[in-house]
Amino acid sequence: MDWLGQIFQPEVLSLLIPIIAIVGAFAVAALSAHHKHQERIEKIKQGFNPDE
Repeated sequence: MDWLGQIFQPEVLSLLIPIIAIVGAFAVAALSAHHKHQERIEKIKQGFNPDE
């Protein structure tokens, strides 16, 4: 559990928080794009033209 104490030091947190925020933002964007793609595929399967 010593590693946990090291992670919560201010010097380490000041680097980890922005990195986690950037990775999280990319993850949310990727999931959103995937969801939109899945919706588009479903519309095509149902016979709708999603470009109109």
